[in-house]
Amino acid sequence: MSAYVSTGSGLKSTTKAAAFVEAMRMLNEAEIARNSANPGLTPRNNVTISASFDTKTYAIAVSLPIQNALDATGKWVLDASDYLGPAFSAFVVGTGQAKSTDLPSLALELAQILSVAEKAITPEADQPNNIQIAYDNESGLATISANIPFSAIIGSAGEVTLTAVDYV
Repeated sequence: MSAYVSTGSGLKSTTKAAAFVEAMRMLNEAEIARNSANPGLTPRNNVTISASFDTKTYAIAVSLPIQNALDATGKWVLDASDYLGPAFSAFVVGTGQAKSTDLPSLALELAQILSVAEKAITPEADQPNNIQIAYDNESGLATISANIPFSAIIGSAGEVTLTAVDYV
């Protein structure tokens, strides 16, 4: 199991895949809230999420504006820009694994965490490739593409609950 520690944060998930999906939904909902509150501004629709019951996967596509710089030791430091503003994208960090304070940065951080977890699976031939992250300094964008498996449960009142499968 790929445990994710969310202690005191705005996330409830306990696995890396579920935390990633939860963060993407939170960012998507923040975009919807920002667009609704600002009808005169250009809408922000950088996150798309769909669920296929045929393949039992979430298809997630995210395009995040990024900022990057070199730190004092010459290492490249990259972060997602808060393109929604703190009123819509603030994130409660807590003492869990994620350290980001806004939802765009959290989305990128959790994508990285999940990608690293995929690469840690041995043997290498068994490594899934359900998440891809591409950085383009010229355009100033990070692009995340993911296909995350889920399980679907129908509850006693007919409600359908989708839960990301812990595949790493």
